[in-house]
Amino acid sequence: MSMSENEDCQCSGKELMIFSCSGGCNVGQIANAAAFRLVTGGTGTMACLAAVSAGMAGPVNGAKEARMVLVIDGCPVKCAAKTLENAGVKPTHHVLVTDLGLRKVDDLRHSPEDVDRALRLCLDALPRD
Repeated sequence: MSMSENEDCQCSGKELMIFSCSGGCNVGQIANAAAFRLVTGGTGTMACLAAVSAGMAGPVNGAKEARMVLVIDGCPVKCAAKTLENAGVKPTHHVLVTDLGLRKVDDLRHSPEDVDRALRLCLDALPRD
């Protein structure tokens, strides 16, 4: 069963929604991998940034209703944060993978250690309950 153009995704998350860059470079892939690790580790719900760009209401409304929205951008261009802001969503937390001292390069390969560091950066950005 495929989703038609008129259907909407089912993105929602009342507590924490996570949107990440998944750009065509090392730091974009690190951002996406960190988001994946957060969610599979039980922190937040990952939502579809592409659906936000496509103007789909599900992830936009879900983000507006969520208590917290974490954006993980790979680099200072901040495509993920800008995409949400253009949709009327103001992220409550924002991290840049390049803040770890990593250089953005046109290569998708990255180390597991850099994903670990990005994951820690994200966890440190979130409030501790």
